[in-house]
Amino acid sequence: MFCRLRLSCGCPIGVFHKKLSSAEVSTALRPFYFRVHPDLFGKYPEQRKINEISLQQLSALLEAQQSSRNIATPILPFYLRKNDMPEGQFEFVKIKLDSNDLRETVVKVLNACDISTSYIDKIPRIKQDKGRQFREEFNEAYEKYKDEFDKATRMKRKVEEKKAITNIIDWISENSQQAKQKYESTQATRGQVKSLIEQLCKTYGIKEVKYDSGWNISHIRGALQSLTSMASQHPQHMDNLKDRTIALGQFTGVSLDGDVYLNIIDVRHEWLSLIKKVSQEDSALTEIPQYEKALSSILRNIHICRRKFMPKVSAAQYCSHLRQLITSIGDFYGRGSKIPDTVPESLQKYEIVVEPEAGPLMVSPTGQFITPSSCPADELIAFIAKHLDDAMLLLTEYSINKHVEKALYKEVKERFQLLDLIKDDSITPGLMILCCQRLLTRIDTIDEKLKGNILYVTHYYSVLSEGVLCIPWNFK
Repeated sequence: MFCRLRLSCGCPIGVFHKKLSSAEVSTALRPFYFRVHPDLFGKYPEQRKINEISLQQLSALLEAQQSSRNIATPILPFYLRKNDMPEGQFEFVKIKLDSNDLRETVVKVLNACDISTSYIDKIPRIKQDKGRQFREEFNEAYEKYKDEFDKATRMKRKVEEKKAITNIIDWISENSQQAKQKYESTQATRGQVKSLIEQLCKTYGIKEVKYDSGWNISHIRGALQSLTSMASQHPQHMDNLKDRTIALGQFTGVSLDGDVYLNIIDVRHEWLSLIKKVSQEDSALTEIPQYEKALSSILRNIHICRRKFMPKVSAAQYCSHLRQLITSIGDFYGRGSKIPDTVPESLQKYEIVVEPEAGPLMVSPTGQFITPSSCPADELIAFIAKHLDDAMLLLTEYSINKHVEKALYKEVKERFQLLDLIKDDSITPGLMILCCQRLLTRIDTIDEKLKGNILYVTHYYSVLSEGVLCIPWNFK
């Protein structure tokens, strides 16, 4: 796989102008999203992972700047799909976003990817009062982007279907041995990772060091070596990590569970900055239950919860999202609006998850209401009222499926004698059940071939560099 490297580090400083609306930002960045969206990198998990993380960080920055808040953002790496490049080859860019101005941030992103800024250049710089027009523009821009992206996704799927693997038995026969060889070749690296983790825990009293499974094991080793080196140079600050869990993952900050996350692609200086002030970050953790209780009380005691695989945010960011939604609902009641009579007096059997304001308003496959923190209260309450039956049906289905999934997971792992059985974040218990059942019907033909392998259930076929066999849940 080949890529070209280009560093973008700036653009001309803008003059004073009105703040861009969410609709204007979405429209301006739409061509950018079509080049970097993770769904376009399904067969390339490493590139997909990097783009997912960078998009989350970019979203957080845009959200902060729209709210007139300043946050530090590391240089963001992106892999770009371009029509004039062969399949499997991408342009690699690093975008430095050091401006506190929303318009300049958007322009820098577009310039870094050689995308025209003509749309944003035409937006007036004189402040205007848009009022209700803001939501209408946002909805129109979102629907247009969604339609275009869905159309591109369908075309991409048709191309892939022509090249699709039609028989899992043949594919496993052809690739299982290669996967085992790759796994053996990374044994030394895995041993080094284990040794580095043990050394960090023993030397500094760290409770646990964990990492996201989506990263290449060589990247994990490099990050651990950097952390060990940094710790040896600044041992006086490592006491702040005593009895803490360290996680190498997608952002730098304290997670909602109190784990200290270190972004693998960040420089060590960002890690040290967090470690020095980790106790300050902890203060936000104590505020979360209060905000969640307040939100629950104004939504008829609905259960405020978190998705296992929700976008990673710091405790401070999560508090900000909760405050934003609480304020919106408070204004809703302040205008004299009421929850519809069709909604039960108590919603304690239902669940809602509050996510960053760039997310969708939806009912998840497991029955939870998912809302962006920026969702207008009238839209959220109307959506909840309309989808109560759907949510309860899915919640009930999930409560049953998770026990069935657990039993099937154990059976597949044992009967095929797998080293491990993993699934992608997007694979629901219902999909995993179907996959496991279909695997067991083919045990006579593939049991010996799968023996001693790591199987990863996702949406595509691939053999990862560390020897993991990836199969789609709906294989033929």
